[in-house]
Amino acid sequence: MPRDGKRIKGTADQRAEARERLRSELLAAARELAREADGYDSVTVRSVADRVGYTVPIVYQFFAGKRALLVELVDVGFTELAHRLGRARCPDIQQTQGGPLLAVAVAYWEFALDDPHLYRLMHSLPDVPFGTPDAPESARACFEILRETAAAGIPHLCANTHDADAGADLLWAHLHGLVSLVLDGRVKGGAERGRELLVDLTRWLNLPERYADPTAG
Repeated sequence: MPRDGKRIKGTADQRAEARERLRSELLAAARELAREADGYDSVTVRSVADRVGYTVPIVYQFFAGKRALLVELVDVGFTELAHRLGRARCPDIQQTQGGPLLAVAVAYWEFALDDPHLYRLMHSLPDVPFGTPDAPESARACFEILRETAAAGIPHLCANTHDADAGADLLWAHLHGLVSLVLDGRVKGGAERGRELLVDLTRWLNLPERYADPTAG
């Protein structure tokens, strides 16, 4: 529905495309407001409607409320992250970045620092399932890339003896930990030094001798 309240004319496909554009516009508006307000706490359905020039009831045609809008943004975030992680698996990018492990780590890092408020929302919104079949498909796609990266890049992890996901869990934990510390200002030197530590982290994880059995041989 356009801003003047009149119905959208055209074929069913055209109307569907117009509704999808509006949905994307509402989500983009919420992200813009979060950047301006330093987080999603002050983002409301009304502020999103005002930003795009629609009335509040129009927003409720797409989202039951703020919670539903935030859940959708979590899915959008993981979809974008999965795309970036997937691109990082391209041989050309891996060669430029210095290997698959660092290429994926850099893609993860850059996504988080490009939109820190969305990144925080993705990892903090309550009652969004993870580690189960009910987890968002986009989040499971990200995890699958991390799992394949860990299996190929750090197969020597002792954690791999626990189950097929343990290596990815540890890789995600390391990346998320470093990113979160940098975003929260808990690492001296800020993002510049944090980016250097990211390189060291991947090198540290990639040292097979770290996992050698000290009782062997």
